[in-house]
Amino acid sequence: MATHPRERPSRLSRREFLRLSAGAAVALPTTSALLAACANPTTTATKSGAFKLARPNNPATLPLFDSNPAIKSGLQPEKNATLQIYNWDQYLWKKVAKSFCDKYNCNFQITTFNNMDEALSKIRTNQFDFDVFFPTIDVMGKLTGAKILQPLNHDYIPNLAANCWPVFQNPFYDQKWRYSVPYTVYTTGIEYRRDFIPDDVIWGMDNPYEILWDPKYKGKVGIYDDYREAISMALLKNGITDLNTSKPSEINLAKNDLIDLINKVNVRATINGAYAKLPEGEFYLHQSWSGDAAAAWFYVPHYTQKYFKTIGYWYPKDRKGAVGNDLMAIPSRAKNPVLAHLFLNYMLDFKNSMDNFSWVGYQPPQVKADPGRLTTVTSAQGEPYLFPWLADAVVRESDFKTGYEELELSPSVDNLWHNAWEEFKAGAQA
Repeated sequence: MATHPRERPSRLSRREFLRLSAGAAVALPTTSALLAACANPTTTATKSGAFKLARPNNPATLPLFDSNPAIKSGLQPEKNATLQIYNWDQYLWKKVAKSFCDKYNCNFQITTFNNMDEALSKIRTNQFDFDVFFPTIDVMGKLTGAKILQPLNHDYIPNLAANCWPVFQNPFYDQKWRYSVPYTVYTTGIEYRRDFIPDDVIWGMDNPYEILWDPKYKGKVGIYDDYREAISMALLKNGITDLNTSKPSEINLAKNDLIDLINKVNVRATINGAYAKLPEGEFYLHQSWSGDAAAAWFYVPHYTQKYFKTIGYWYPKDRKGAVGNDLMAIPSRAKNPVLAHLFLNYMLDFKNSMDNFSWVGYQPPQVKADPGRLTTVTSAQGEPYLFPWLADAVVRESDFKTGYEELELSPSVDNLWHNAWEEFKAGAQA
């Protein structure tokens, strides 16, 4: 299971978070094991190996169960309720959640997690009745097979059809949107310090991925502490576009290239390097999600255009790079399912989703959000959603046709990826 664009500590106490968590880390079972434990082990439909691996050319219609029905149409929102939201850390602007509750006369509580294994570990205990959950696309088959999510009643979610990109109206990983709706979209490229690496240097390279291996930047290079993203980047460097490869030779090639990063540039694997440490000058180059590059201006030493302009983002000119999206869903144990449906619809509203974008840095797939205007229109934060020199961090609907996605792996293939990552991590700095 890949980690996530919002796997990062709080804006208010990130250094303290890292210091404390370094000594308190505990081993968690894999996501596949956690999900398998959620159901009767004799029920083969819940075993990860029984799931169809959804692919664009092999779409999956997730199963429905009589014992886990969708709610009826025409129900009123629950009264005197507290909407329980389970989300990645710092991935929802509380102001937007509050405006929802003001409209529907309810309260809200946000509980956070830092990775999907942690999220599933808490959910499987059945001690928490979350109303809204933010999963990733590569666990949807397992989540629905284990009946952790409830089917959606689209009567409550008209903004899905009205506002979201056509490419997400019937996605290959959840045909007919039975269990999920889109939340944000992002690409994965390279964030860099423009004051140390001029734009024409990285953009003029035949293979810009190779700049991360340049000894000239030794001690100033970072990649995500994320086995899927890091290995995928090394695959792309070598011209391999199957980011879900099962070939040991390709996985080993990527692993060896990552190990070579240690030798050449003393690479560091980080959680917050792209959005926080690069703006501070600790890194000159860092693998980056587009949303981290967009949010990095929050972390510059001084809030001035001079400092904002130090942040650059490279993504392939032909848009053939890594691309992904995140989801919103409703757990089957939700105590406020009507409010939960209304919340999903609220977050798919153009204004609400764009206000949220202005704070989290991650773009919603809104039809009315013209990519050409995101670098000029002023957001709720008083600045453009992305600065003009970060135009390549704008995500386009067409990216999901030209780009490459990290999707669900079978347990045996996932083990190959994990083993390669552990060999790299054994010698890498954190």
